[in-house]
Amino acid sequence: MSSKAKKKSRTSFGATAPPFIDYLQDILRRYPDGGQILKELIQNGDDAKATEVVFIHDERSYGTESLWTDELGEYQGPALYAYNNAAFSAEDWEGIQKVGRSVKRNDPNKVGRFGIGFNSVYHITGKITHIHILYLIVLVRLLVLKKTCLVTCFTRFYFTDVPSIFSSEHLGFMDPQEQIFGSGGFRLSLEDEEDQGVLMNMSDQFQPFQDIVSLVSGQKWSKVITEDQHFDGTIFRFPLRNRASKISDNLYDSNKVVELFDSFIADAELSLLFLKNVTSVSLIHIDVHGTVNTRLEVKSSVPSDVMLESEDTSVIKSSTAFKLITLNSEEHKESKWLVTACTLKEGNVENLDSLAKKLSFFPQVDLAFFCGEKRDNSESRLSCFLPLPNNESNKTGLPVYVNACFGLTDNRRHIKWQEEDQKHDEHAVWNELLMKEVLPKAYVQIIEDAIKLAQESTLPVSSVYDLWPDVDQIRHRQKWYAVSLDVLHHLFRQNVAVLSLAKDEKKFITVSEAVFPCNGPTSSDILAAIKRTLVSCGEKLVTLPGSVAGAIKEAYPHFSTLKYVTPALLRDILRRNGVHLISKEDKLSLLEFILSDGKYRELKGLPMLPLSDGSFRSFTDRDEDTALIDSDRFPR
Repeated sequence: MSSKAKKKSRTSFGATAPPFIDYLQDILRRYPDGGQILKELIQNGDDAKATEVVFIHDERSYGTESLWTDELGEYQGPALYAYNNAAFSAEDWEGIQKVGRSVKRNDPNKVGRFGIGFNSVYHITGKITHIHILYLIVLVRLLVLKKTCLVTCFTRFYFTDVPSIFSSEHLGFMDPQEQIFGSGGFRLSLEDEEDQGVLMNMSDQFQPFQDIVSLVSGQKWSKVITEDQHFDGTIFRFPLRNRASKISDNLYDSNKVVELFDSFIADAELSLLFLKNVTSVSLIHIDVHGTVNTRLEVKSSVPSDVMLESEDTSVIKSSTAFKLITLNSEEHKESKWLVTACTLKEGNVENLDSLAKKLSFFPQVDLAFFCGEKRDNSESRLSCFLPLPNNESNKTGLPVYVNACFGLTDNRRHIKWQEEDQKHDEHAVWNELLMKEVLPKAYVQIIEDAIKLAQESTLPVSSVYDLWPDVDQIRHRQKWYAVSLDVLHHLFRQNVAVLSLAKDEKKFITVSEAVFPCNGPTSSDILAAIKRTLVSCGEKLVTLPGSVAGAIKEAYPHFSTLKYVTPALLRDILRRNGVHLISKEDKLSLLEFILSDGKYRELKGLPMLPLSDGSFRSFTDRDEDTALIDSDRFPR
């Protein structure tokens, strides 16, 4: 036997990465198809500081004579376009390469910091390219490598579609399977004279982009290519295809694109409420004959005449303004919202500060209140810059829509909470701290600002009460019921003047100062007489909707000390102020109320006893003041 020991062959062992196609398939299983896809594209536009986003469903088919290669004829048919008016930056290109990660994750001001969200567009393979994220990655590389083969990176992806992108100084196509170009794709540069010739002379190939550039920007193709040598915007073209890919067999035909648009339209009014930059989103359909129809145009604006800002030097910074949303679809619709943004300053909650730095999140909560006819609170729901899916877990039951830099599940469908299996999940802890430490402060702020606007007649006084959480209606939503109680406790602890006086509705007083209407069943005539009397006597009477009265009863810490209208209180007020200015009808109504507790001895001295001649005299126990009271047995 050899002196050298024979080495035993070993089987390799260790963690390996799953094939990328499996990764994408897993994302698609978890990530919602539908209008959320368009929202993800909007958020990327918002992060790029775009103000306008346009989606175009183009059913036209273009010529196939002058193409780069005959194989591209398959992709000259119907397509979905996504346009925004911001050109790609270097950071955008970097971020779009990192599928499943995000260069935005360290910037809490970026809506799309979650990385995976943009991958939802893979749903639109079938007839809208299901896989264009990888294509965009290729295009990014193409911008770097200039017509260089990309075999190494993409031969294992088995993609057959050919999406394209036009932004800044580049227009690129990709072919990760190398079935068309013999390489992973190519890019053209608007600054290259030879490429300019291709872009100008290969008319069929670039007619789709020429038409869309003209539609969204009004610019001539020749000027953009040869004079400007720059397109100040971004256009994605996602050709529709009818062959399933290995990544998904979810094919999109024209009907599915219509459904995609419909699902977005359902949330269109809410989609611009909390975005930082995008103020206009349009959905456009172009039929086979080239007829352009705008299915939806939604715009937001912030009037400059109303802007309330406050800065508690130690705790919060807030701003409140109106936001107008105009929606043109099958009908014209306008809505007005009161929006408050509240940021907790560093140094107030240690755990929140440390998580904000660690997660690169921002301790801000925004609240939006609809200023029109009162809406059903059960429809209010959460947003993470864009509205989260309309499911029960995202509904709050509050009269405000809540937006924050929430920690979400990786498919962006739900907020993470500290459930039994997530007690130490940092994103869940962050969300709980936002709800406990920031949301109540934001809620108190929007109520205080609504009061200021009501006093200026800019907002109806009733809106102040409409802002209060309805604890009875929200009781079954355990988490949001607890949040509501927190909000009310903050409101009462700060002793905010939140109740509108019956005498002057624009004057607000604290709960402890108020005189509340009687609790028991009482006729409307008696209630009206009591109100007139107490107001004339200068009492601080308030009138409340039932939901506000219920909230005070449930959450006010010293409820037993509050002053309610009772027969005893009214007798005392009448004794102190006299009754000479009270009408006969009101005296009779008041008499019925002060008799209702059966304490007749306390009537002594009150000139409330009606006589047959229409006058009133005092109740007394003196013989000479005896009065006769008629009855069935002894009629008048």
